[in-house]
Parts: sequence; C-alpha cells; structure tokens
Amino acid sequence: MESRSLDKNTVLLTTLAVLAAIGIVARMFIRIPVIPGFFELTPGFLFSLLGGVIGGIPGGILVGGIVGIGGAMAGGEFFLMPMIGNIFLGVGTGIAIHLVRDRNSWKYALVAILGGSIIGGFIPSMTVFAAVTASLELTFIVAIADMIQALIWGVVAIMVDRLFIQRILGDYIYSDGAISEIIIDSEED
Repeated sequence: MESRSLDKNTVLLTTLAVLAAIGIVARMFIRIPVIPGFFELTPGFLFSLLGGVIGGIPGGILVGGIVGIGGAMAGGEFFLMPMIGNIFLGVGTGIAIHLVRDRNSWKYALVAILGGSIIGGFIPSMTVFAAVTASLELTFIVAIADMIQALIWGVVAIMVDRLFIQRILGDYIYSDGAISEIIIDSEED
C-alpha cells in the first residue's frame, strides 16, 4: 500500500492537517528539558514521523514543517533546530515508501525507523546544533540522543499506523497500486 497523491485525496490531506495540529500543540507544550537551552525530549517527534509514514515525503515535509513551527515558537533551543529537525524527521520516514512498496513489511518498518532516526535525528543535530556550540563532544551526544529519541518515536509511529490509521482510514488514504475498472460487457445483436 502506498500513499495516494496529496492533491487528490481530501481524507489524506485532512488526516495530515489533524496530525500537524495535534503535533504543534504537543511540540509547544510537552517538553522535557534534558540540557536546558540545547536539548529536550518531546512527543512532537511522533507527529512529524507519522506524517512521513502516512503521506510519504510530501506529508512528512508538511507535518514536520508545521510541528517545527510549534517547536520554534516554544523556544528553549535554537529556533532553526526544531524547524529543520522536524522536517527531516518527516522526510526520513517518508522516504521508506519510495524504497519499499509493501507498507506492512518488516523492511518498510526498518527503513522508516532508521530513516527517521538517522535523517531526522542524527543529521540535523550534527549540522544545525554544531553551528551553535563549540563542543564537538556535546554536539555528538545531542545527536545520539536525538537519534535514539527518533528511533523510539519511529517505532511508535509504525505501530500507530498499523494498529489505527490503516484499520480506520486505510481504504481512504492508501492505494494498493491497482486500478480497478468497471467493465460492462454488452452483447451486440
């Protein structure tokens, strides 16, 4: 099952908008500071990752961008970090559907979880966070912590998709790739 096109599927677009709205609230108000001013834990990761799982790369960018705005508005860290980080989280999981077509396979889950954790957790922290600190050790620790956080939330995102999203909205937002046509046989006299 792959995602249907965003511009032609109102249910998919609405689902992503709801995820983004819940995600921006979660990102703004549920924050656990680990290193005040530098690193915090948040369930906002889940919504960006889930945006990529459900909507592919476009869905991940859309939800991640909106959740990132919530993180930037919430403060507590360098404002570009949540913006870039959340977009990359969505791209990391969204890339999985382009590499593995079977959404229910373990390969898809592995690619989405690793993509989200490496592309969305490790890379933004090693690049953006490195620009605001002089300590390579601190940057590496924060990048590893973000990667682990994204890995955990990535597992949750895959579980939410398989247990809830696919069962409730799967027929509306996912395409099995087959085109069904109604063929009417007419007998000629």
